[in-house]
Amino acid sequence: MDRVEAQRAVWFVSTYGAVAEVLETLAPEVSHRIPDDLGPRRLVAATALARLAQMDGEGQESEVAADFLERLYGGMSYAGERPLQEVLELWTALRQPTVSLLHAWWREPLAEGLLAFWAERRAESVGWNRVHAELRERWSVDTDGIWRRGLMPPEEERDGWTGVLEALDASAADPRAAHLARMFLTRLDGFADEVETYASERADDLARAPHLDHIHRMKCLAEALGSVAEGNRQAIDLADASREDAELHASLTEISRVADRYLAWVDKTFVPELTPLERALLDLGGADAQRADDYLQAYARVWCVPEVGAPDTPLFGEEEFVGLKARERPDVPAPSWMAGGASRTRGSQFGVPWDVASQPWWVYGVEAGLPSAAALRFKEDGAVRMGCRSLDEAHDLLVGFPAGHPDERTLVMRFRYADDDLLAMCHLLVLSRVGRARLAFLSPAHDRSWRVLRMVSVPVQGELCAAMRRKAVVELDRMTGADPGKLQALLEADLSKAAPAEEPPGTSIDGALFSPPDTLF
Repeated sequence: MDRVEAQRAVWFVSTYGAVAEVLETLAPEVSHRIPDDLGPRRLVAATALARLAQMDGEGQESEVAADFLERLYGGMSYAGERPLQEVLELWTALRQPTVSLLHAWWREPLAEGLLAFWAERRAESVGWNRVHAELRERWSVDTDGIWRRGLMPPEEERDGWTGVLEALDASAADPRAAHLARMFLTRLDGFADEVETYASERADDLARAPHLDHIHRMKCLAEALGSVAEGNRQAIDLADASREDAELHASLTEISRVADRYLAWVDKTFVPELTPLERALLDLGGADAQRADDYLQAYARVWCVPEVGAPDTPLFGEEEFVGLKARERPDVPAPSWMAGGASRTRGSQFGVPWDVASQPWWVYGVEAGLPSAAALRFKEDGAVRMGCRSLDEAHDLLVGFPAGHPDERTLVMRFRYADDDLLAMCHLLVLSRVGRARLAFLSPAHDRSWRVLRMVSVPVQGELCAAMRRKAVVELDRMTGADPGKLQALLEADLSKAAPAEEPPGTSIDGALFSPPDTLF
């Protein structure tokens, strides 16, 4: 086992151990019933919790989650009843801030990453045929899901990790290239320090994964060596070059070629074989991602901690009970913060965007009649229309039915994050990382209260997420003087007076507001 693989194994054990402890704390009954016939119980427990958290984030029905847990238990629950109540209690607990790995932006990478790691380790002991059977029968992953996730035996043995200097050592084209590269590191004034500084500018989450931090540093070193070698190579005029200069030119050419080939191997061969969690962490190595993550972590330290807590959020809407008789259907009253937001924006096409314990929420009030009927049909086929005026204004969104849908004009929702408000830009940054928002449709009752009519999870396209991140970082830079360290102090100062922002009523909007070509619709 090489260095990276050994560090990887230790990091995964530490990671899934921490998540398994959360399950023991939040749902000891579920933790106690985790089976021991699927491999290490703590790994299975952590993967189960991450999967359940992912289902909550994606707005899956509670019955689906209960079915998943029942099958994981081995076909029936410990008490002989479906574990629906256990799921609801666990989801309620997860709506409160817990460990950072269970923040909304990590739930999908964590769940997919732990499942991939479980499959990888399980296959080592029982083989891939058994793993595929257990994925279908116990983990509720169908054949299409197995293929889509790439949970398959490797076509050939996975490459072991190699550093860039080792890659140069193995190059037969020019044995002097590796020696010259080491001279850059030891004798070129300031080069090693610049590489170290560049490699150290990455997100804290990446720094806490030793094997991924090493991969990131090797990539930075390869980029630096390639850049210096190419710059010096181009400065040599071969027409008037001496023998020594010609040999130097050949060595520099080899360093540049090996560096490019090494980076391509890391990005296209080695990294794709890692789990989704590891790939998500490596994505935090870029300068833009690192800066955004600094702001995100400062926000999380203030607003996503148990000491602050979180307002109540509904687990489901009244549409889950449409199969019951009218007198049997329970009312699902909206929490006060949601009801207040719906009351303020009633009569307009504005909704209320907010964030609760790292989970983006959109609240939208619909009147009885055509609007509420359209709300019950929204996203029924998975299709959503979403856009903004331009990618520079990604804080002001229109959300509705796809073009050509019968309800295209009936339900057009607008969610605007105030770009002059510190907390709103933090919420926009969270949305850009999570990549989906929980949309709660509220309907007015006869007593002027609000009921939760329906809840759906709305995904945000990747291009729009990237635009949201850029917009949020630009505005946060403006409000903090480009110092992420100031954000935490500013948020703490505003914590006591923060509440869901009141949106102006606005004027009537339709699809023509965001007309081509400045739209993502």
